[in-house]
Amino acid sequence: MSDLDKFPRPAVAVDLAILTVTGAGGTDPELRVFTQSRRNPDGRALPGAFLRERTTVAETADHVLREKVRIAPHGTIRPRLLRLFDDPGRDERTWAVSAAHALPLPESALAGANGELTRVTADGRLDGIESLLFDHDAIVDAAIRDVRELYEIRLRYVDVGPDPDGFLAEPFTLLQLRRVHEAVIGEELHKDNFARRMRPHLEPVLDDDGEVALSTALRGRPAALFRRAR
Repeated sequence: MSDLDKFPRPAVAVDLAILTVTGAGGTDPELRVFTQSRRNPDGRALPGAFLRERTTVAETADHVLREKVRIAPHGTIRPRLLRLFDDPGRDERTWAVSAAHALPLPESALAGANGELTRVTADGRLDGIESLLFDHDAIVDAAIRDVRELYEIRLRYVDVGPDPDGFLAEPFTLLQLRRVHEAVIGEELHKDNFARRMRPHLEPVLDDDGEVALSTALRGRPAALFRRAR
């Protein structure tokens, strides 16, 4: 018998905090988190699964998406590890450690998903949900902080590009882009400061005549269309 067999081993879970911005490109986009209703124990929780023998964390994350969320893993957007949640009492059923991940996805990637999208309030809470099962409230909090850090531009001067997690489809106006940033961080941004920070990372979309293409999707005057600088 190996000396390793003398030590108890926890179950290892992979839990996914899936985030999206609904209505991106519209007048009232909202940051939302994906949750599911479950039984035994009863309540709402993030989608997740325990590692099977000789499987990887990445394989388990794909399994969660395919078998529990009922969507295909995204071609380019992969879950990013938040941290390990290892409180011995986090799951009353067993000793379990969670490799918790944030997974930002465009709303279109969640079409037909088996679950619900819950709005995130400005103070980072899930609207209408008092508490999730296990320690999933703490995982959601970490995921929201993670995505908000990427989109927070006011006190940062480097590494803040347009829509880092790709919630907004191209092409888009500066107003649509600002609305998505505001939806993520839960606060309004100064219009001119935002435009000045974003323009170096954008390039205008040209029409067939070589002129800057304009959008009339939102109210007001037609606005220039942009895409992320290649």
